[in-house]
Amino acid sequence: MGHMERNMGERHDRTASTRKGDAKAYAIWGTAMLGYVFAVTCRSSMSATGITAAEHFHTTSTALSMFLYLQLFVYAIMQIPAGVLLDRFGARKLIATGGFLMAFGQTLMAVAPVTGLAIIGRGIVGMGDAMTFISVIRLVSAWFPLIRVPLMNQLTSMLGGIGQIISIYPFVWLLDLTGWTAAFLSLTGVGVCIASCVLLGVRDDPRQHGRRHEPPQGGMKAALGGLRAAVRTPGTFCGFWAHATTWFSINMMNQLWGFPFLLAVEHWSRNQASAYLAIGMVINVAWALIMGRVAGLHPIHGRAAIIYTTVGAQIICWTILLLTPGPHPTWFMWVLLLAISSGGPASNIAFDFARDTNRPENLGAATGFANTGGFLSSAIVFLGVGLMLDAQGATDPSLYTDHAMRVAVLIQYPLWALGLTAFTIMLPRTMKALRERLHR
Repeated sequence: MGHMERNMGERHDRTASTRKGDAKAYAIWGTAMLGYVFAVTCRSSMSATGITAAEHFHTTSTALSMFLYLQLFVYAIMQIPAGVLLDRFGARKLIATGGFLMAFGQTLMAVAPVTGLAIIGRGIVGMGDAMTFISVIRLVSAWFPLIRVPLMNQLTSMLGGIGQIISIYPFVWLLDLTGWTAAFLSLTGVGVCIASCVLLGVRDDPRQHGRRHEPPQGGMKAALGGLRAAVRTPGTFCGFWAHATTWFSINMMNQLWGFPFLLAVEHWSRNQASAYLAIGMVINVAWALIMGRVAGLHPIHGRAAIIYTTVGAQIICWTILLLTPGPHPTWFMWVLLLAISSGGPASNIAFDFARDTNRPENLGAATGFANTGGFLSSAIVFLGVGLMLDAQGATDPSLYTDHAMRVAVLIQYPLWALGLTAFTIMLPRTMKALRERLHR
């Protein structure tokens, strides 16, 4: 069966390679990637400067947490509207618009005299961020052969992590050197330059003449019709549940609860926990290359196997960890890190399901819908862990005990159960649609 899948992918690749995947395609993708790296830099800029932000705005930790939740909330609710706009106006305009919006949001962050205005700025950054990733994914589908698209999607997601490195090191260095206002205004200038480069250098499709995007006939009404068609497509929901089920565990550890969990359960120092989570980012890259290759060569059974294997490994490792006393052996913690780090690259399989079962003109809406899955499940886990800690009386980090943290992270299990069940229900119809697509 794997040989048949590989042959189908190769046949499709040969028909498309005459006009896709050349040097121009990589130049277009590289220019668009500047926009995505900038988006991740803006997304990470507040988490990298949390203490400085508290001092600058003279605010509390609770108020500062609004920046993180607002970013996640705005990003999630904007995915479907951004997908519809992507189908209507094209990737070039959306990436550029996102860049300009993020630049404006960072300007508000730079000059805001009060926390409320800065939070509005953060919301505007979230709007621009929401437009960027799915637009780059759309360009990859347009400019590269089908068999190479899964790997390019993985590279897109992983290379975007450069933005997080920029926010942690060069941006923090600039902040210390020049101060809050100048540092954030520098992001404004970079964003305007990148958005301008995208407008000048990116084309939505190899067949496009000039910079004019050919919108679907019927305008916005047709784009909304595309959303309805995408929602009716089984691969869209299959992608949604794949994204929702694979990603929240590593997101929980990296974004919010990893440090307190490792300190309370494993009794690690902050430096040990930081190094552990940082190594997970490197493991992400290795998983991305492996999974991208497998998903491209085995587009039917390989993708489903990745989802089940990743989620199964996460469930098994977390169950062993929670049922046994800590601190755990080093080898087991490495196995746990391998398992949860696979969730990020595995979540990108969602876009393969959405892409290969939808019509090209509906791809923006389908990708945006699928991309909401992991953000919604992550928001539930972020909030759920906090609520379960509060319910146990652990209302302050000094009260986070081994038992309290173990109970709190149990919130993952209902989401795994729901996600795997829904994914399994949608999978047969999705696989049928994939076979029909690849046999054409």
